[in-house]
Amino acid sequence: MTDNNTWIAILIGILSTTQLHIAKALERQGIEVFEQLRSRLKKTGDPFERGIRKPVIYTIGFILNNTVFIYALIAQRHAPPAVYTSMFGMGLVFLMIYAARVLHEEVTRKQVAGAAAIIAGTLVIGIENILRDGYDRSGMALLPTLILIGVFLGFGTVGLFLSGRTNKPEVIAVAFGVFCGGCGALDPFLKGIAQNLGGRPEWVPASWLGWAIFLPSFVIGFVSFAVTQVGFAKKAPASLLVPTYNAGYILLPILLQVVLLPTYQLYWSTYAGMALVILGMALMRDLKR
Repeated sequence: MTDNNTWIAILIGILSTTQLHIAKALERQGIEVFEQLRSRLKKTGDPFERGIRKPVIYTIGFILNNTVFIYALIAQRHAPPAVYTSMFGMGLVFLMIYAARVLHEEVTRKQVAGAAAIIAGTLVIGIENILRDGYDRSGMALLPTLILIGVFLGFGTVGLFLSGRTNKPEVIAVAFGVFCGGCGALDPFLKGIAQNLGGRPEWVPASWLGWAIFLPSFVIGFVSFAVTQVGFAKKAPASLLVPTYNAGYILLPILLQVVLLPTYQLYWSTYAGMALVILGMALMRDLKR
């Protein structure tokens, strides 16, 4: 029997990643505008400098960025977490359009090719998920999944520490990118587990165990953001950190879902779609802002 509601999770996933990427662009743009304004006022010695607030554009970006979690709560009532997270690459396509139309950045042929690869990969993944048999979430293998998550967090933390000691920006970028991307994906993944623990999708967890999984997901999401900033502070090149972040964000939930849902299988189309999306994101890594 086909899960006719999977397309809803796919659509919500695309809306979510679009809002997230545009929010990041607005925050960056707002910071730049604010810094330019401050530098001009310092030259003129304007006494009202202290009373200036960050532009409204940054505030809008901040609000959009911190309300994305709502999409995950809605989407995972209709499909498992990996369906939602696998749409992440589409946000870069809309970010490219925003950069070209609003920020007036030049779009290269490589970026267009990357956008085409992302769209093709997302279509493959989306069609495959819509045509899959219905997902049975009443028999989730919770303990093995949580053990694997613990192993990922443990090895990832060790990787952060060891990479920091090497003082090699490329090594730091890969270690921080994979860890932070995985943590970013664990945020909606754990929420999805918590919402579906009883076999029926709920808006909020229906048991104490569900809440014990649901609440830490917010912490892990914040860790992803905070550690990413540490990686940039350690001079990790964004051209390497961002693609590895994206790869970790998309791949980890799929691997975990194979363990979580015994009926979930990986097909050739799954691998092909993931490869196209990751290739596309790698080609688009040089979006300036």
